[in-house]
Amino acid sequence: MRISRALQRTAPLAIGGALAVALATTPAAASSGWVTSNGGGAEGIYNSYNGRVSACDIKTDGYKAVTQVFGFGDRLLLSVQDTLNNGRCSWKTPTLFEGTHTIRACVMKTGKAPTKCGPKHEFYVGA
Repeated sequence: MRISRALQRTAPLAIGGALAVALATTPAAASSGWVTSNGGGAEGIYNSYNGRVSACDIKTDGYKAVTQVFGFGDRLLLSVQDTLNNGRCSWKTPTLFEGTHTIRACVMKTGKAPTKCGPKHEFYVGA
């Protein structure tokens, strides 16, 4: 079987172009970006590169930092707490399902509900 020279040149380009379009339209995991509590006592982030959700206590005020991740139907999936304003953050590495999630940072006193929560921010977890 003999393949024409024109087909030999254009077929790989067409296949490569189609693959590039398919990959470009597939959503990828994205970090959430930093979120902050109202009043600035806590920060949090979802890092797509290592899969960690971090909570950072950034103010010595008697509160601990809390980062919360929510899934479909605004269901709380994960809560991470950090109690020390020491320049380090506490983190967990959850297995989050593929799709859109929201994240927020709050502060809280031991035994109390989270308070001074910042707005929720959306991020996507993909394959």
